[in-house]
Amino acid sequence: MSSSSNTNEYFNKQRDLLLQEISSNLSEVYQNLETLNRAMNESIQIGKEFDDVGRLWAVFYDGMNELRKLQSEAEKKSVDVSEEKELYSRSDVPSEKD
Repeated sequence: MSSSSNTNEYFNKQRDLLLQEISSNLSEVYQNLETLNRAMNESIQIGKEFDDVGRLWAVFYDGMNELRKLQSEAEKKSVDVSEEKELYSRSDVPSEKD
């Protein structure tokens, strides 16, 4: 019986040590998860703070692109008008045969 109780006692001590170690490790994991959660929430908040700035830059670039588009259309129309004037002026010039 003494041997059996010693084995039982040793088993219980080892089990208690393992349970304490598991509990300690789980506490550490929990604390690390809380730290990670806080860091992620902070990064989300920082990202939200840049939303307005991002929208402002998007409006700026959209406006610049629209301006470039209008300028290129105006240049194209200007070239088309110049070509038409040139063609018109050539048709007004009497040919040598006339």
